[in-house]
Amino acid sequence: MTATGKLRQVLDQAESVLLDFDGPICRVFSAVPAAEVAERLRRTYAETYGAAAQLARGDDPLEVVRQGSIQGVPHIEALETMLTDLELAAVELAEPTTHAEEAIEALLKRGHHLAAVSNNSTAAVRRYLELRGIEAHVSPVIGREGTRVPLMKPSPAMVSMALQAHGVPPENAVFVGDSVTDIEAARAAGTMSIGYANKPGKAERLGQAGATVVIEDMAELIQDA
Repeated sequence: MTATGKLRQVLDQAESVLLDFDGPICRVFSAVPAAEVAERLRRTYAETYGAAAQLARGDDPLEVVRQGSIQGVPHIEALETMLTDLELAAVELAEPTTHAEEAIEALLKRGHHLAAVSNNSTAAVRRYLELRGIEAHVSPVIGREGTRVPLMKPSPAMVSMALQAHGVPPENAVFVGDSVTDIEAARAAGTMSIGYANKPGKAERLGQAGATVVIEDMAELIQDA
């Protein structure tokens, strides 16, 4: 079966289409680089608690929080709040993913239920959807919150929460994500997955992680919706 045929088959089977936020919907840190946000997060935490050495290095601020939770760093909910504040500022200037909103419209017209499942904060995702006037199209929004930090993907917990809200069994849902952790979360939850390879080298990584099918442009969802 061709990739186009496989994508059509996946969408035909899926009652619910779950969308990761950063990547499939927008580029959260397009105006404020993620590396800068991660460093600012560590700096603010150090200034407040004097314990930045305990936080993970690297350029991904979401991983700073997720790894902090795994490692049991103190004040994890305060750290999550700090990141939420930085994300809320970032989404005010976030660049929409090309064809994302057209894909959302097309999927809705086809009768799919849509939800956002993200390691970004619930508040930031909702704010972005409001800014774009599409908040009514994507529900529920299952994002990171202080009490949900341990449930961040690759845990399947938030995927399962979205499916429960839709009343759809896992085998009748697909998760669209651009990271290996998205694909891992989908597999663990029992859903199909569409890997969105928005950067060179991602198609192979997402395929190796077990994506049901891989696309390189959100427009592919429009053509098959």
